Amino acid sequence: MTMQISNPMMNRRNFLRSLGLFTGAVASLPLLGQVRAFGQTDEQLKVVIVGGGLAGLCTAYELERLGHECVILEAEREHVGGRVRTVRFDNGLYGEAGAMRIPKAHDLTRHYVSEFNLELRPFISSNPMAYAVARGRQVRVGDIGDLGSSYALESNEVGKTPDDLWVESVVQALEALSEDEKRDLFAIQPSTVAVLNLDQKSLGQVWLDAGLSTEAIEYLAVGYALEQFQFTAVTEHLREEIDAIWIDGFDEIAGGMDLLPTAFAQRLQSELRMGCEVFRLEQNGDSGPVAAVYRRGGQVEREEGDVMVCTLPFSVMERIDIAPAFSPGKQRAIRELHYDSSVKTLAVTQRRFWETGDNIYGGGTVTDLITGSTYYPSDNAATQDRAVSEGPGVLLASYTWGDQARRQSALDSAARQALVIDQVSTFHPELAQDGMILQTSTWSWDHNPWSSGAYAFFLPGQHTALHADIIRPEGRIFIAGEHASLNHSWMQGALESALRVVQEITGAQVQTRAKRRS
Repeated sequence: MTMQISNPMMNRRNFLRSLGLFTGAVASLPLLGQVRAFGQTDEQLKVVIVGGGLAGLCTAYELERLGHECVILEAEREHVGGRVRTVRFDNGLYGEAGAMRIPKAHDLTRHYVSEFNLELRPFISSNPMAYAVARGRQVRVGDIGDLGSSYALESNEVGKTPDDLWVESVVQALEALSEDEKRDLFAIQPSTVAVLNLDQKSLGQVWLDAGLSTEAIEYLAVGYALEQFQFTAVTEHLREEIDAIWIDGFDEIAGGMDLLPTAFAQRLQSELRMGCEVFRLEQNGDSGPVAAVYRRGGQVEREEGDVMVCTLPFSVMERIDIAPAFSPGKQRAIRELHYDSSVKTLAVTQRRFWETGDNIYGGGTVTDLITGSTYYPSDNAATQDRAVSEGPGVLLASYTWGDQARRQSALDSAARQALVIDQVSTFHPELAQDGMILQTSTWSWDHNPWSSGAYAFFLPGQHTALHADIIRPEGRIFIAGEHASLNHSWMQGALESALRVVQEITGAQVQTRAKRRS
């Protein structure tokens, strides 16, 4: 008999609690308190910040509070916020091409949302009324266990859900760690034998180590929308498990996620200089100026400062000229750090047929199709207002990663959107009805020259081999961005890295003053 799941995430959370594994997130908010405890400086620095994403904006915001002068050089001409990118449609409708949710555990992100008086509302990530589509079958997510019969599972796997298989593999690997070893997962340089060994393993290898059959692995990977993550480091997933990222739920910023970077930008006294395509970084010894050389409006210009914060993704840094060259460890990290691919296709529909016809208010459908997952807007989930359901809505028709995203990226926008409509209409035929789609937008992060990928995500061994070099300052050039954190792919990571850099700059300034006095 197949297990029926009314709320899979709650079952998983209760199981974790019963094992004593659910210990809560690693808090980042104390880092903000440490930064703000420094107080105003009596020796102002000029800081050149390369990149106007969240990391660059937050760095400038906090350095200004300490009395420093900042200049932000942003390559894009109209957009600030980097990979926080809200697509605006007619009549106030919008969708998210980039960051779209804030985990409950991400205290730092939530702090800034609160500080800027932005409104949060629940983002429904998992909904038992959404669909699971695999091997030609379609069931409700709440009945996902019924899909198990489509796979040639071993006798000891029959009747289990993807949730059960996740617990028996990933959660059991986490349960085997001591508290010190769990903390070591968040270390700059892991040192315990258990974590060093785990860091060499992919998510898929841990599934195999747990004895899951290849059919069970596919069943789990499709059910958890993780097919494209099987080759990534399992330590990435263990950290998210400890932080209860996928268990405790999410919120979103009402009005669009881009309101957060906009709020930072509006509060800056520093110059936010747009259309500056930086192509060279320079520094001159221990005391000379640092400089960013950039193209703007057909002219080559140069901005000098006392220190620099570089927030460019390493996928972009690889094509930046640096003089003198960074350390060999940093150069290797820039070359090797893995960036995932992602494509999103949004569709504005005449009415919210998924609400009126399928009773789906928020959440996501998982599939084994090239279109990956489909997400439904959460803005009507609380009230389920019939009038709203009968009006237009923005459907995230396709959200893909990895190979699926790269295969979609190979198509031009028109062909990609046609593919998405064709595939998604197999489980939502209303999408193909004449006049149903009012507007569309598709976004490939691989095709954005200022990201060249969606986000950093470690492959096996990269935490141990690369992370310390990723975050280490190079002379008076400091490194920030989600890639320079262990919260890869999240806004929290960008914000954490910004505060770390502010600490490093302030600490270096204090040390310099102490040397002068001695």
